[in-house]
Amino acid sequence: MIPVPDSLYALPEPAALLRSELAMVPMLAAARPAGHALLLQACAAHRDWSVDACHLRLTRLHVAAGGLQGDLSCAPAALPFEDDAFQLIVVQHAADALPAAAMQVGELSRVLAPGGTLQWFGFNPWSPWLAWLHWQGRAGLSVPAASGADALRRRLGAQGLAVGHVRLFGSCWPSLADADGVIKPLRAAWALTANKQQRVLTPLRPQRKRARIAARPSLAVPSRRSCG
Repeated sequence: MIPVPDSLYALPEPAALLRSELAMVPMLAAARPAGHALLLQACAAHRDWSVDACHLRLTRLHVAAGGLQGDLSCAPAALPFEDDAFQLIVVQHAADALPAAAMQVGELSRVLAPGGTLQWFGFNPWSPWLAWLHWQGRAGLSVPAASGADALRRRLGAQGLAVGHVRLFGSCWPSLADADGVIKPLRAAWALTANKQQRVLTPLRPQRKRARIAARPSLAVPSRRSCG
């Protein structure tokens, strides 16, 4: 066990789960136009993992000492990137490894390009995985601050992002196979995809000025039939 904060993510069972999550990245990256991608991970031990970002140029950061380190060092609430910088952002349990409200949804929305995709992974708070992680962290290691996807959906929607359906995956216990049937709500983790709407310019119809037309004399004078 690695004696550093958030080292629970480096255990074989969580590591296998997180590797399966990264297998979704190539499909997401292939659907985006050329540009940049941002990957926020929970643990420094995952930095050596190979990630296929296809044609996107990848920036990788991980949680360390309550902030983000990796390709650069910064605070989660003040990302040093320009607006609309990334075509794809993947948050892989980084919010679970940070103090409450440290990961600002508004900041991620700011650096996400119009039409871009935000993929968010988190531990399911209703899964027995949390009990297992608490037991593994009994020596004082940091335990994931798991939260449900519903609160995140509302926060993303408030930023104007179009949020998709929540997907649950993984097993209900680290030593078991993937869950099916009635225990599906107890799966290890959830994934949520959101897209930033593109700015569309709507052309305005030019207002036509109607010219005043003087009434013709023949139309202004009563007809013979009306005078008869």
